[in-house]
Amino acid sequence: MKKVVLMVALIALTLVEIYLCTAFLPAKWQHAIGNTVARILPKQYDQLAITHPALDEEIDQFLRNNPGVRFGLYTLFASLLGGNTFLLVWVWSLVRRAPHARARPQT
Repeated sequence: MKKVVLMVALIALTLVEIYLCTAFLPAKWQHAIGNTVARILPKQYDQLAITHPALDEEIDQFLRNNPGVRFGLYTLFASLLGGNTFLLVWVWSLVRRAPHARARPQT
């Protein structure tokens, strides 16, 4: 049972790691990934497209005009990525050390 929980945690941490790594990609790549993921997930009615259709562009422009905020966000994402990487390595070592389930001999 412990190994199953560790494997689920390992998968979850890996997905978070992938998500955090996308923050360091160029904005066009981030938008392309976001659009692809939106097509895969179940359809939801998105109010954002109606209420604020150019939000992504405005955020990108704000970050270009304010390098201090951009540096702060990159620092935050790098810290989260480092912490998640540490947890990922720690859980992986626990998975490797966990005892394997052995079949009991039938008597």
